[in-house]
Amino acid sequence: MDKSLDKAWRSTCKVVLGDDIGELKLYADWLKEPMAPLSRKRSYLSGKEVNCAVQDYPTDARFVSLDETGFAAKAEPLSINDIKDMDSIIEALQERFAYCGNVVLGNSMDVEGSSDVQDSFHVLGSNFIYGCENIAYSSFCRGSKYLFCTVSDFSSSFLIRTFETHKQSRCFEAWNCYDSSDCYFSSFVENSQEAMFSFSLRNKRHVIGNIELPKDKYAALKAKLLSEIREELVRERRLPSLMEIAASSARPEPVPGMETLGTRNRNEDECDMAPIEEAFKKTSSLLFGRPLHDFRSYERWLMRHIPAIDKATSAVSGRIVYMGRNKPFDLFLKDRLVTEGEIWDVGSRTRLEPSEIESFERLKSSIGRIAYFSPEGHLGECRNTRMVPLLNTSQNCYHCPIASFNEYAAYSYWPRNSKYMFGSALAFTSSFCVDSYYSANLSRTFEVDGCNSCSDLYFSHNCENVRDSMFCFNMKNLTNAIGNSPMDAGRYKALKSSLLAQIADELEKSKELKWDIFNIGSKGSKKLWRSKLIP
Repeated sequence: MDKSLDKAWRSTCKVVLGDDIGELKLYADWLKEPMAPLSRKRSYLSGKEVNCAVQDYPTDARFVSLDETGFAAKAEPLSINDIKDMDSIIEALQERFAYCGNVVLGNSMDVEGSSDVQDSFHVLGSNFIYGCENIAYSSFCRGSKYLFCTVSDFSSSFLIRTFETHKQSRCFEAWNCYDSSDCYFSSFVENSQEAMFSFSLRNKRHVIGNIELPKDKYAALKAKLLSEIREELVRERRLPSLMEIAASSARPEPVPGMETLGTRNRNEDECDMAPIEEAFKKTSSLLFGRPLHDFRSYERWLMRHIPAIDKATSAVSGRIVYMGRNKPFDLFLKDRLVTEGEIWDVGSRTRLEPSEIESFERLKSSIGRIAYFSPEGHLGECRNTRMVPLLNTSQNCYHCPIASFNEYAAYSYWPRNSKYMFGSALAFTSSFCVDSYYSANLSRTFEVDGCNSCSDLYFSHNCENVRDSMFCFNMKNLTNAIGNSPMDAGRYKALKSSLLAQIADELEKSKELKWDIFNIGSKGSKKLWRSKLIP
């Protein structure tokens, strides 16, 4: 482990918890618990460890480390007998498919046991980290520093075990907290400072158990509570999470008047499907040469590698609550959920008694009375959306766990700054894509993963600046290539046209496709050749 990262951990503990609690490695198992999965594979070339941030790869596939991909090496062209149809091409290319891990890109340094890291320094055991510094056991973080076990964060600093945060500082066990500082064991705290064991607060200071306190009394009680927290943490090498405490704590009390507020869940509002349908037809026409119709009939196929959206029931009103089955929302307690429209009213109507906030042990047994959570939220101006639990400045979006600065998206997970996106996940700054994953700067792509600055690309993995190509793995700077081998432009165009017609025919007939970028590399894929079964 990088010594500077252990030093950063100790500094963070002093800032957040008030004192040093020991080496980072002593708490590694506890800090790893809630992060997005990070699997370990072995390179088929060297046997070295390969860390994979993406979990959709087949277990029997071949893997390589990014530093082993050998971008300059181009493959021999396929023979005419190998390229009769999709099945024959995949069979012929089977030995060329190897999924890439240990993906560390850009200006990065001192990255260990991690993957999908870009422009970051001193990173340990983490994935999907962009523009960060001093990060351990964290996932989905951008532009942050001094994070230890943080899942889904933007532009924060000095956080320990926090989840879905935005511009936070000096926090511990903060869930869905935004633009706030010094939050401990709290949820849905916004534009506030110094909040402990509190829920659903806006514009507050010096609050414990939803009780506002004089500054001096708050400071004294905070010091006492942090001392007790440190003592238990040093003794046990872990603490229960806010969700664990709430689950074993007192049952939530009824919130008077919530049933009559009539707060409608925005995810139930009517959504005009016509613009999204037109976008799907336009996108499919660009990709397959002819439009597909009725995008909702392709839901099963488009959701194959996208987190599902669950429906729960509000604990205070019985209304429907929508929740993406993605980190960290899969950790939320379903019997304590409320809608986005209800969460602030709940916070204004609930509080503990002064006698219940005097010790960590008493708080652990009492906060369950006021602990409600919401997996929904939205920011900015949003129009014509439905079933999008987390939403930011987007329009014409349907059935997306997270949509942020998007237009015309359906069945997609977090396609940030993108438009015309269907069945795609973490494809940023892209357009006219179907089933495109963990990529950036794409245009007109289908079944691609881990690619950057590519266009008109199909069934390809870990490619950069590859255009008008199909079935390429771990390549840079190609045009008119199939299976990593460039070919005559006219021949490529004819073959592409034939294959796209096959794909469109199967989609129209079955509403799904046998092959995708995550199963073509399976050693067991021979069982699928010419099979009509969906894996």
